[in-house]
Amino acid sequence: MKWGRLERYCRRNGYEITSRGGDKIIKAPKDGKTERRRQQLYIGHTSCAHAGTELKKCYVSKLKNIFGITEEAVDNE
Repeated sequence: MKWGRLERYCRRNGYEITSRGGDKIIKAPKDGKTERRRQQLYIGHTSCAHAGTELKKCYVSKLKNIFGITEEAVDNE
C-alpha cells in the first residue's frame, strides 16, 4: 500500500491527517453524538515521505486493527 493512495482514501472518508515533524497522525472521523475518544495512528516519516512511499507492513496491520481499513478498500477507492 502506498502513502498517496492511503492519504487520498482517508481524506475522502472523513479522516483527519495532521503532521508532527516528519510523521503523520491519522485521526478517525468524529462521532456526531457520542463522546468517545477518537482513535488515532502515528505513521513514521519513513513511510509517509512522499506519495510513492510504500507503507511498512506494521502500519498496514495497524490500519486494519484500529480503523478497519484494508488494502483492498484503499486500492478500490
